[in-house]
Amino acid sequence: MGDSNLQAKDQPAAAKTGRIVPLADIGFTFFRIGITSFSLAALGEAKRWLVEEKNWFTDEDYLQGVGFSQLLPGAPAVSLMMYLGYRLRGFWGSLVAATGYMIPAFFLMLLLGYLYARYNQYPVVKDLFTGLSALVVGLVLNTVLSLWQSGVKSKQNWILALGGFAMIYLAKLSIYWILLAATVTSIFFVYLHIHSTWWADKMAADGSSRDRAFTPQPVSWRSYGFTAGFVAAAVAVNTLVISTLPVFRDLGVTFMQLGGLVFGSGYAMLPFIQETAVSQFGWITSHDFTIALALSLVTPGPLTKIATFIGFKAAGLAGALVATVNIYLPTFGIINLTADFYRRAGQVTNIRLVIRGVVAAFIGTLWAVVIRLSTDIIVDFPTMFMAAGAVVMQRFTPIDTLWIILGGAVVSVVLFSIF
Repeated sequence: MGDSNLQAKDQPAAAKTGRIVPLADIGFTFFRIGITSFSLAALGEAKRWLVEEKNWFTDEDYLQGVGFSQLLPGAPAVSLMMYLGYRLRGFWGSLVAATGYMIPAFFLMLLLGYLYARYNQYPVVKDLFTGLSALVVGLVLNTVLSLWQSGVKSKQNWILALGGFAMIYLAKLSIYWILLAATVTSIFFVYLHIHSTWWADKMAADGSSRDRAFTPQPVSWRSYGFTAGFVAAAVAVNTLVISTLPVFRDLGVTFMQLGGLVFGSGYAMLPFIQETAVSQFGWITSHDFTIALALSLVTPGPLTKIATFIGFKAAGLAGALVATVNIYLPTFGIINLTADFYRRAGQVTNIRLVIRGVVAAFIGTLWAVVIRLSTDIIVDFPTMFMAAGAVVMQRFTPIDTLWIILGGAVVSVVLFSIF
């Protein structure tokens, strides 16, 4: 009994039921999220499963995870899954969650890449991908709406969210300037919260109160030491693997640099990926890159799974594994080494308010992604119908997202063959 209690205490996060969540349950749940999540729609799908269905996290916990994922390099959706898995079961929870989430994306990218390359001359294949692209726009729109409802409630967060959108869409500032501006503005709002009763009352409408305080939970240094050792072992094994062949080394180093140094989601990575894969190493052609991007948009998982396609073209299945692992390995290490400290800071009321403000600003920036996707993909009545149908079906019916996607594939083939 004592060992069981000590084990529970060492867990980075406990389920709301008070029990330790089995790794198999974590893997299956995140696999379920991965197979029905397209691009940013993963944020909404994860919230539905982890907050509403499983009750593993509260809205506050989840939004703190969203905020943390936006502060890190790489793909925010994958970072979020790693962080939430870590909160459930530490290093192994993070590894199982990330693996479960990425397995559908990895294999579907390989399969559809092969099928598209072989059968893209058939009109039915083109119709299918066109319709699914429009469906993705609807799913992403619904995700942004859901996140807005959860994370943009107070007047202060409305200001930050609208400011985030203006900075990225109108001023076209980089993610670094948006982060800096959102943090400084949030700190200023918290200052007003402390020194102004009127302002504090307004912030309390967002579920925060001056009188509400949390005692920060200590970091378990023993658990942290084990985690650091596991991370070092993972990096060492990866280094040995990519050292076996020159092409593995080039793929591994390239995608590790991209995953560790580029902020602002998979869209921010695209120019660098294209330059490296097409111009520098010649792993794929410009036409291949366009196909890979299209496949990334219409298959479940993050946009950065384009690395899977490039790795496969460069060195087969092993190359796909090397590219995929290395684009996410830097963020995986960062999350496992810093998540406890971030969680501890987030338990302090004023820091929590700052984090919430930064999250609101990033939610605002997501509207720029919606507009960009809509402009590129929603070009006629059939695509508009598919996108609107996805929003209505997911938002106003109990139909599972997986069935919406499968049904959308059938409708795509029929609808686009008529128009």
